[in-house]
Formats: sequence, structure tokens, C-alpha cells
Amino acid sequence: MFYETKEFKEWRSIFWKGTQYEVGEICYKSNEASDDKVLLIREGTLLVQVANRRGEKVNTEILVEGELLNIEALVDDSSDWTIPNFVQYQAVALTPVTLYEVEKEFLLSHLYVEPRKYHQLFERNITQLIHISFSNFISIKSTQLKVAWALFRIAGKVGKVSDQDPNLIFIPSFVTQTFIAQLSNAGKARTNEAIKELLELDILARWKPKCRLIHLGHLTHYLKQEIRS
Repeated sequence: MFYETKEFKEWRSIFWKGTQYEVGEICYKSNEASDDKVLLIREGTLLVQVANRRGEKVNTEILVEGELLNIEALVDDSSDWTIPNFVQYQAVALTPVTLYEVEKEFLLSHLYVEPRKYHQLFERNITQLIHISFSNFISIKSTQLKVAWALFRIAGKVGKVSDQDPNLIFIPSFVTQTFIAQLSNAGKARTNEAIKELLELDILARWKPKCRLIHLGHLTHYLKQEIRS
């Protein structure tokens, strides 16, 4: 990643500002954002939340190291495309977090000079947008498929590979069934049923409060089959 290069270390001392946040702190609110700053996650895990119709905070995405927090800041001021004012969100630290605040013009100017150093950064954000688009695509599909897709995204972002079997992925404790229901855009009762169904299919190898394991190979195979059908 470009922020591990020698050039970045030189830039950081002059142009980049680092800010640290503790668990539970709000790291970003879109309605208070500055359009001329880009926020890069250097370390930690954040949870993106939006308010539902009742004003409750709903979890919609997980962000991790190497991703941009406010990707909308890259939209040019002269662009015809703008984000509606009613689309508001905040990001909360799930672990200790370090954010780099970058001058937008500085970042864009260096993209033209050395684009290959930023390749991984944009790969990550393109993947993120694809995931969100696919979530919209399957929004009318079965709850089982939506839950499986949410688990796939969770495993890729914050899962830990088992030492015994690389196909087994440990899921952190903050990923509750309520969390999965919100990320799946599904009701809690139906989400619980879908989790039981995925256990029966051996897609979930174990699902206990202190030990939750996903079988990534089975999960990937299931998603491919369901998408093709």
C-alpha cells in the first residue's frame, strides 16, 4: 500500500495529519464533513451507521485499514453528480483507530504523477462499491442468500483464519445476530432462521456465542450456486 512507502513517510511529515480514536468514539459524521479532506483508515475497524425512520442507528458497512472513509469527497466540485443531503451517515470505532487526513488536491495531484502507487487504494474502494451494488441486487432475494452474503463480507473484512484449517474463519464477538440482520437488511427472526439453515448446510461450522466459525469454501460455493440460479 502506498502509505508504507518511503515517499509517503516524507509526505506525511509535511502534508498528512494523523488522528487517533478509541473504541466507541464517532470518527466521522458526513453532515459535518469538509469537502477538501480525504480520510484514509491507517489502522483499526470502523462501523458505518445510518439512521432509520425511527431515528435508530443501523449498521450498514464495515471499513478496515487501507480504505477511504469518505469516498464521496473525491467527487469533483464541478461534477454534475452530487450526493443528496438526506444521505447522512456516521462512522464509529470498533477498535482503536488511526485516520490520516489528506488534502484532497494533494492526493489528486499525486495520482497523476504516480498512479501505480495508488492502485491498491482504488482496488479496495472499487471492491467496496461492487459489494454494495451486489447487496442491492440481492435485496429482493431470499433472507438466506442475503445473510450468506453479509457473512461473506464480514469474513473478508474482519474474519480471522483458523490455524488448523484455512477454510475456517473466526468471526469476532461484535458480529451479533442483530448486526447481521442489519447488514443483511432483514428481520431478526428471519435472520435467526437463516443462520440455522446455514448451519444445516455446513456453511457455518459452529455458531456459539464464544466461538463462531464460517466454512469459507462452503460459503463461496453456495453463493456461486445461488447467483447462477
